Amino acid sequence: MFLLIDIGNTKTKWMLRDKGRIYKHDSFLTEDIDQDHFEFDVAIKKILISNVAGFEKEAILKIKLKKFSCSVEFIKPQKKYKYLLNGYKEPTTLGADRWLSALSVSHHIKKSAVIVSAGTAVTIDYVSFDQKNNQYTFEGGVILPGLHLTKNALANNTANLKSFEGVVQMPPINTANAIESGFVLSVLGNIKSLFDIACSESQDVAIILSGGDAELIDQHIDKSLKKYVSIKKDLVLEGLFIFASH
Repeated sequence: MFLLIDIGNTKTKWMLRDKGRIYKHDSFLTEDIDQDHFEFDVAIKKILISNVAGFEKEAILKIKLKKFSCSVEFIKPQKKYKYLLNGYKEPTTLGADRWLSALSVSHHIKKSAVIVSAGTAVTIDYVSFDQKNNQYTFEGGVILPGLHLTKNALANNTANLKSFEGVVQMPPINTANAIESGFVLSVLGNIKSLFDIACSESQDVAIILSGGDAELIDQHIDKSLKKYVSIKKDLVLEGLFIFASH
């Protein structure tokens, strides 16, 4: 049995599974990581973790997981893992979540992909596929503030741009809608830019959306791109499972 844990900046997701099926799947706020979230009667063979929330959270979780008396591994990006190359200039500085998402996508599809994770931060990454050599390469990507961060930054650093709930509207006719629309259009523009790069090198490209705001982005993506889009919620956990089962 594997315990897979994805520690994000805002939310921590986890999954208890073996090679055949998922037994439990839940989440909690990362700020509550010091509480007892993992109470199982089954024997855990291995624990694999992705952490982007800093060393303190990692140290707390290590203490919490000692009771399982099994291998605990925090996954770090590598220069190469199986069929996936890491094109980052300094491979180990790539976020573990981005690396694991790329691994998950490259494990399940035989094409190039633009991978979008819309959470606390938004990452938009390009993974190329060399069909002849069955080789994927993480080519790089962009990082943007997520919707919540965008609203907070504007509310905290300007006099009149307070954080209210808005909707995407073109053109926006109130401040809340202007902020919401600005965020979504920024993400969509970056997706299109990475998609164009991918299409210049490959005839078959997928767009994979994940993260808490995946549906929001999907609602407004250009009709010309819709046929390329799919939503995959647990890319990081899927990537951890690939590490666990090989």
